[in-house]
Amino acid sequence: MELGSRLKKIREEKKLSQQEVAHLLEVSQKTLSNIESGKTIPNILQIAKFASIYNLDMVKFLEKENILLTKSPPILKKQSNHLTLRLTKLN
Repeated sequence: MELGSRLKKIREEKKLSQQEVAHLLEVSQKTLSNIESGKTIPNILQIAKFASIYNLDMVKFLEKENILLTKSPPILKKQSNHLTLRLTKLN
């Protein structure tokens, strides 16, 4: 399952509207719609916010969503690896 589809499924399971999640992410509803439809890839900070909003373990979420790491530009991969390493040390 693509990252956007997975995020949409989680949002729906949590019974949250796009408007509610967009507000918490501090983005427009259109931006959230684009993320969920796969038109836009969320940046690492947005992924961290998704994890917080949906009460997910970000390290496990990133590992499960390997598609994110393989389709991302090199700088995002580097940021993601660095953040994952830091989060692992905190746990």
